[in-house]
Amino acid sequence: MQKKLLQRANAGLKLSPQQLLLNDTITGSPRLKTAIANVLNRYVKPATPLKGSHILATNGVASAIEHCSWALCDPGDGVLVGRPYFRGFNRDICLRPGSKLIQVSFDGADPLDVSVASRYEEVIVRSREEGGCAIRAIMPCNPHNPLGRCYSRAFLVELMKICQRYSVHLVSDEIYALSVWRRGRDGEVVMEEFTSVLAIDCDGLIDPALVHVLWRVSKDFGANGMQLGAVISPGNPDLLEAVRGAAQYSSVCGLGDYLTASILNDEEFVDSFVAESNKTLAVNYGYVVAFLDEHGIPYARGSNAGFFIWTDLWVKSRELAEKFALRKVHLGIGEDFGSEQPGWFRITFSQKREWLDEGLKRILDAIGS
Repeated sequence: MQKKLLQRANAGLKLSPQQLLLNDTITGSPRLKTAIANVLNRYVKPATPLKGSHILATNGVASAIEHCSWALCDPGDGVLVGRPYFRGFNRDICLRPGSKLIQVSFDGADPLDVSVASRYEEVIVRSREEGGCAIRAIMPCNPHNPLGRCYSRAFLVELMKICQRYSVHLVSDEIYALSVWRRGRDGEVVMEEFTSVLAIDCDGLIDPALVHVLWRVSKDFGANGMQLGAVISPGNPDLLEAVRGAAQYSSVCGLGDYLTASILNDEEFVDSFVAESNKTLAVNYGYVVAFLDEHGIPYARGSNAGFFIWTDLWVKSRELAEKFALRKVHLGIGEDFGSEQPGWFRITFSQKREWLDEGLKRILDAIGS
């Protein structure tokens, strides 16, 4: 999708001296924040429409996660994440803020089935009763990385109820919100439509001050180098103010601010881009799983979002990873994602066809060795 994005970016590029300065604020220009709000209002349909004042821009979601961890936790406090989880959470939650990533295990159950939402509450209660760390937040990644699925509305509602009972914040990482690329059924797994926590009315369910969303333009638009994310908190201006205090370390580039706002404000382009991107992702997903089926390689079914296939390659992960490295093919290692079972890897399929073909060939070579 980069060619399409570059054509639009180059066609609309008309810089002024303002873009060489710090704009109006290091947390994103009002124009950028309004553009993000408008796109998310159209695509995720929040129960309460977003405004620019609900948003702070950062140089990526890694910074946004770190800022939320710093703002919500004292050193030693915990943030709950369900296994498996995005491996970068360990760094972003813990490294500089000093918070703890507390894993929630599911013992072979589906991590996204509403029946296991109670596991989060069990960890909170156990930590309190046993004198463990204070749990300050639950952080789901929705759509899920690495499973490539969406949490159901019912699951999110259960998480909200738990957060309300224990005054715990719900920080939803939704960086793949516009990359939901397939609907229907996959084998016996019913695929969920994407539901943002912003789309669920908090009235009578949870204090809005406990609900926050993270989003990043870089993922849904295939441009990681743009490094532009957002902390979104319609009900908690104090959190945004706390994040603003650390924003000196995550200020948004003026050129990136201008370019991103220009693209997001072009509704016709955004609609065309998202539709084509999702269609292409669906084709690539089908291509790779057909390859896996042909070679008898198991994978987690039911994906309809994101860029990943969670794949069981049977053998010791570290040993196989070394063989992959020798063949210059990179897969995410399950242990790095908190996998509860050994042998799992994350395949990223959002690549050019010739790259996929070569990568899949090298995977077979490594397994065969």
